[in-house]
Amino acid sequence: MANKFEEERKELVAQMMELLPLIEVERSAFIKAEAGRLAAIIGTGYWNKEIEDFEIFHGRKGDDLALIEDRKKDPYDITIEEMEWITRQYKKIERCGTETYINFFNMMPEDKERIQLLARMWNKLTHDTLCTDAEICALKEGHDAFIDRKLLDPVVVIK
Repeated sequence: MANKFEEERKELVAQMMELLPLIEVERSAFIKAEAGRLAAIIGTGYWNKEIEDFEIFHGRKGDDLALIEDRKKDPYDITIEEMEWITRQYKKIERCGTETYINFFNMMPEDKERIQLLARMWNKLTHDTLCTDAEICALKEGHDAFIDRKLLDPVVVIK
């Protein structure tokens, strides 16, 4: 029994040592490419459907009223799990007796899919759960392409 536990622990540590740095490199690349957009949502409100009230992303209520220059805006403080989470949040806009909900943060579909993979793997590894072979393969095979797309490919303006 102890041998099986020890083997699983060794495999988990090996996965952590190999995969967590790759995930962090991709998180940093995404942040570098999207720094302005991510900084813009720090300290701003989103609608929390669970409590049916506004919450402030990376801040406290009232922070959204501070002068823009006084707001802390370091997008590198955003975790990979938060990057996945923000795509599922909404802003609630009330005007003229109506309510409109818009996405709090939009991502390109291929980025969203990649961030979901990274967040899922990060969560598993940091909660003592092994990643599957399919997840590891997807991370490794898509790593260079993701980095190139976020940092090297020119931005295409749609006309």
